[in-house]
Amino acid sequence: MRAQPSSDPPIDGALPLYSASALGSADRRTTTRHRLPSIVLMERAGLGAAEAILRRYPRHRSCLIVCGRGNNGGDGYTVARHLADAGWEVEIATPRGHSPRTPDAMTMAAVARSMGLRPRPFTPSMLDTDRVVVDALLGTGSRGAPRDQIASTIEHITESGCPVVAMDVPSGVDPDTGRVEGVAIYADLTTTFHGSKPGLHIQPGRACSGTVEVIDIGIPTPVRSAPTAWLLSAGTNAGSGRDVTSDKYRSGAVLVIAGSPGLTGAGILTSRATLRAGAGLTVAAVPASVQPVYATALIEVMAAPIPDSDGHFTAESVEPVVTQAARVGAIAIGPGLGRDQRTNPFVRAVLDAVDLPAVIDADGLFHLGRRPAWLRERPSPTIITPHAGEAARLLGRERRDIESNRLASARALADVTGAVTVLKGPGAIVAAPDGTAIIDGIGTSALATAGSGDVLTGIVAALLAKGLDPVRAAGTAVTLHSRAGVACGMGGGTMAGDIIEALPRVIGT
Repeated sequence: MRAQPSSDPPIDGALPLYSASALGSADRRTTTRHRLPSIVLMERAGLGAAEAILRRYPRHRSCLIVCGRGNNGGDGYTVARHLADAGWEVEIATPRGHSPRTPDAMTMAAVARSMGLRPRPFTPSMLDTDRVVVDALLGTGSRGAPRDQIASTIEHITESGCPVVAMDVPSGVDPDTGRVEGVAIYADLTTTFHGSKPGLHIQPGRACSGTVEVIDIGIPTPVRSAPTAWLLSAGTNAGSGRDVTSDKYRSGAVLVIAGSPGLTGAGILTSRATLRAGAGLTVAAVPASVQPVYATALIEVMAAPIPDSDGHFTAESVEPVVTQAARVGAIAIGPGLGRDQRTNPFVRAVLDAVDLPAVIDADGLFHLGRRPAWLRERPSPTIITPHAGEAARLLGRERRDIESNRLASARALADVTGAVTVLKGPGAIVAAPDGTAIIDGIGTSALATAGSGDVLTGIVAALLAKGLDPVRAAGTAVTLHSRAGVACGMGGGTMAGDIIEALPRVIGT
């Protein structure tokens, strides 16, 4: 059974994320244990959202608020009243047949009507690009694809080109997984209540949510639930530099086990990234046949030639690699190893024989096969860094299944392997066997370039060599990797080498 996630952030500055059920329980405990009426929570949510809208759109003075029948709609009626008080021209619309049904929503609708804000049936003609549209259709309790009038309304809003603000979660987005099963709102701003939700930061929900602003609605501290995951943000601590009193070994020494004919670039990128991430020493254990390539490309890295067969590691390569590992504090295995069958026993034998923290990537993951549970037998910390395709192979699933529920997939891999898992891709996810999960909220499309994953592997290895525990090493590595991508800019043309060179500028920020 997975342990209860801790209430303490695994990395300084990481922000808590809550499941919809946990937030619902906190709401109920607030009203039952502390006797704070739920209508007060709705009032605070609507007021906070209205204030966020006024800050975000200071030049707009017109708003269309589209309300559903539940409490999310009640939030919308509340926003309408506060925007009207602020002098905005406000119109309320509902999908045909969707009048409020919950007590609090009915109350807020009645208050709005008393101010002359009477809802009308939604029609596409209400959508004007000069108006802000507030999506108050479906809240965190909704699951599955929107249907009928709701789906049609979402389609019209999405196609309108209007600026959109979502209440709590964009309609059509699963708040826990980010999954979108049908149509969904694409918001410029999502005002989410009490705490942020994982689905707002995991693709495709991340793309639907725009800027996410958390509104404090007054949930008392004693009834707050433990976070289900954590978010890497601008405030996350990414320190990993060298101590001024350290020598090259105490700064962290790494062995990169990589390379095969035609695939030398991956290991070169990983090796360079370890040094830029603060390692004091890196040794590249590479097939002797391709060692001259590494020796030429890596001036600051020792390229150790390892006996091979036609440029590939084999069982006979294990002992020389184990000898090289005696001088380091962590290993990285996999970049550019190739998929030759002779390399398969080599990978497992090295991981069995080397009792050091390890990060496994790329072809190293391929050689784990479809039964990666044997990694649980490793006594030392292990981190794996698959992309969706590699995760699918390790779990025996289809890639689309991984992509549709990235958080659950990362956690499943951590459970199966006993290893901290970094599921790469937009909004990388770190998952640990104890249930800890960290979601990257910093990442940028600049990271979508060949070799970017090899750079991440090098950063992870450097941090493991410095003695960081695997969760902190993985989370900090993802933070540094993302910030380096951001530092490269969004102009296009970013290469993996650019990300490496940006690392010194972002370490410690």
